[in-house]
Amino acid sequence: MDFNGLADPYVKLHLLPGASKANKLKTKTIRNSLNPVWNETLIYVGITEEDMHRKTLRCVHVC
Repeated sequence: MDFNGLADPYVKLHLLPGASKANKLKTKTIRNSLNPVWNETLIYVGITEEDMHRKTLRCVHVC
């Protein structure tokens, strides 16, 4: 939280299992908000549809 009582939140998403950069994405940061709304489409590059059926999407961090 910033000195003004607000935050600059974002979300990190990981596809599990896997530790490569291709499995990690981050939303845009929404400045000065305690009630952020993300309306984004995040696209995993290099992940096949077959891979997607074997993986789990995990929200790792909301700041």
